[in-house]
Amino acid sequence: MDVGVSTASIFNKAMVEDIPAMLSPMGCQRIEVFLNTFSEYRPDFVRLLRSRIDDAGLSVYSVHPMSNQFEAQLFSIHPRQKADAFSVYRDALNAGRILGASHYVMHGSPHLGGTAKNLEFERIVPVFRELLDVAAEYGITLCLENVSWCFFHAPAFGAELRRRLGDGRLKFVLDIKQAVRSGEDPFAFVEAVGEDLENWHLCDYAFDEAGKLSLKMPGKGQCDFRALGTAMVKKGYRGPAFVEVYSDMYSGLAELKASYESVRSVLCDL
Repeated sequence: MDVGVSTASIFNKAMVEDIPAMLSPMGCQRIEVFLNTFSEYRPDFVRLLRSRIDDAGLSVYSVHPMSNQFEAQLFSIHPRQKADAFSVYRDALNAGRILGASHYVMHGSPHLGGTAKNLEFERIVPVFRELLDVAAEYGITLCLENVSWCFFHAPAFGAELRRRLGDGRLKFVLDIKQAVRSGEDPFAFVEAVGEDLENWHLCDYAFDEAGKLSLKMPGKGQCDFRALGTAMVKKGYRGPAFVEVYSDMYSGLAELKASYESVRSVLCDL
């Protein structure tokens, strides 16, 4: 299994256009690009970013916009909100196309502790069909990520959405830290949507004796990456895995590199 790094792991420690030169010496060749804000979707900026990526000898598998800036409005019942959000969505997809990405990572809409309205399957399934059609125009596969504060926070949601869509076009991202933050076993997400998983975000975690959760750098916690990766491969997984941690979890790039190398040694032969 190919292992890379998401630029989200260096969020605000460096600007995204400077990150490729930082990642290349780590030995990774494939990255996920986290785009932080609207100005980073503009074609002139994206072309600059692409040139930096090419100079560093890297390739982009997926693009991951700052979802809470517009993705909730993709599912809005207000026509102008939805239209504006779709316009931004197209900008992000076009950025992904310029970068050579094949996948778009989506959070979707927050569930806000169950208080969010108008997120019934009957309403959002047609919206997902629209989103899939638009992504196809850009040659990009739409992937929905499990996120503790968004509508896909439980395995059953992904399984039911997959069933209702029925055509296999929507793919999924497994995010380990978000699974445990949701109080779920990451293996349950593999069981629910494993045949349609095409991206994997790596972070580690630990529970103390009182059951309190803390996030850890990959290789420093309790996650059995080998067993989880094996379960995914048994479901047909052929995608890469990306170290995606919060930038305040480590002190320097040497520590990030060590985690990358640790998890790569575990997953490289899967």
